[in-house]
Amino acid sequence: MHKITDLEFRRFSAKHHNASRNWLIPIIKTNDPEIFGLGDASSLGEDEIIIEETKYLFEKFLKEEDPINTEALWLNMYNNSMQRGGRISSTSISGLDIALWDIKGKILNLPIYKLLGGSQRDKLLVYANGWYTNPGTPEQNANESRKVIQMGYKALKFDPFGQDNFYKISKEELYLAENRIKSVRETVGKNIEILIEAHAKFNVMNAIKIGDMIKKYDPLFYEEPVSEEKIDELKQVREKVKVPIATGERLYTKFPFSEILEKNAADVLQPDIANAGGITELKKIAILAESKHVTIAPHNTCSPVGAIAEMHLSKSILNFEIMEYHAEFYSPQYFKVFTGFPRQKNGYVTINNKPGLGLTMNENEIKKHPPLNKPLSRGGATKKI
Repeated sequence: MHKITDLEFRRFSAKHHNASRNWLIPIIKTNDPEIFGLGDASSLGEDEIIIEETKYLFEKFLKEEDPINTEALWLNMYNNSMQRGGRISSTSISGLDIALWDIKGKILNLPIYKLLGGSQRDKLLVYANGWYTNPGTPEQNANESRKVIQMGYKALKFDPFGQDNFYKISKEELYLAENRIKSVRETVGKNIEILIEAHAKFNVMNAIKIGDMIKKYDPLFYEEPVSEEKIDELKQVREKVKVPIATGERLYTKFPFSEILEKNAADVLQPDIANAGGITELKKIAILAESKHVTIAPHNTCSPVGAIAEMHLSKSILNFEIMEYHAEFYSPQYFKVFTGFPRQKNGYVTINNKPGLGLTMNENEIKKHPPLNKPLSRGGATKKI
């Protein structure tokens, strides 16, 4: 029988148009030196705190255990945590859970999607993110979107609302945002999906105003129009706006997603596999959503490990909508630190059939790109009122 023995970490960095990021990779070792698991516990901040929490959970609940028992191990970590449901603990659990599934696939000599029930589709539709300048002029965003479509993408997402807005938005910034969206839509044409990101910035009144404004540009969905703090506010927006509503990147474990579904507050759920509970929990979120005919579009600012874990999950679930894909907009090492990570082709990705996640770690490449002291994200806003 295989047993869990040790825990290690790797960290690396990369940059794209609006952000510089660090990724945290926990590695679970077993008593078989050929069998180990790669995880993703990237929270885009708080790495040292997450490392300590991950070490604690590992020592208390995983060491010397059978890695095949992913469900029991997940429940032991979650139910015995004083931080139950919080981002730090949930991210640590996510990283360990992904690594356990990688081990399980390697032991059983099967890719993870087959362990999750098999394939529902041969390829996965992805949307581009990380391609645009924020804030940019309408002309600049249009030119950037043209390049995205030339790369083969069938869908792209961006935040057109600039940086200096929170709760409310000025008339000037609202019309500038509309011109950005209009320019992008006119550039990419009617057959390309546009996804509008709001980064949970607005109150209900302004979120509804924006939703009414963007309807004419036929977005696939309107993401995080209001804060994640009150689901009733999201419900108000969905009832008033005639555009599909998506949310979920700031929510952890199945419970808030269950409440969203109970209240019919969203059309698309966006859990992040590196923060919301890993493969074990995202499969449950997907099943809950399926019972309401709600689709899943995984949020992905993950490392290649988390991203491919989401691909295995997305391949196995019925209600997959689309998946976020930053990879081609990061600096080149994103594709070098792990071999086996797929590039998009004509707007889709396909994953290999190797055991587990299907990735091989390049230690030398990771060493070339140590974590940054001050990672930066400009995708959202400076939260001023």
